Amino acid sequence: MEQTEVRVINHKGEDVAPNGKEIGDIIVKGNGALQHAAHQQTLEDGWIFTGDRGTVDENGHIHVQEARKDIPHSTGAISTAYLEQTLQQHPSIQEVAVVPIPHKEKGEIAHAFVVLNEENTISEDSLLSFCKQHSENSYIIHISIVEELPKTASGKILKTELRNRL
Repeated sequence: MEQTEVRVINHKGEDVAPNGKEIGDIIVKGNGALQHAAHQQTLEDGWIFTGDRGTVDENGHIHVQEARKDIPHSTGAISTAYLEQTLQQHPSIQEVAVVPIPHKEKGEIAHAFVVLNEENTISEDSLLSFCKQHSENSYIIHISIVEELPKTASGKILKTELRNRL
């Protein structure tokens, strides 16, 4: 029987609080997960990012809050969660959300909405260069720096509202 472990972690790689409110990245580890790892970001210790985001309730149950969203690309689909994780590595970024947006020639491309840490100022072009340098493929992505991301009362980012801003 294959053993697969599942966790939900924040951007620091720590388990989210089991309060049903803190949203993090769902990661898996185990023999059953390896067959799905080809295009997924992995951690050094074998954990694989699913691309889904979720919470953990008081009983330890995981609830998916945002399902993985992929954007078609010539080398395969690009996960919006992967792009978010790439951008989140930049020290100036407090929070980020990536949404697919329509494109005449490519069908869809990625657009990132970024909230900077209070003490940081960086241009959208610099963040775009950072994203291209820190991902295995070159992506066409647009970036908007915003004051805050729209959220539900439970803290879920309202990506449909972000798409409507464009």
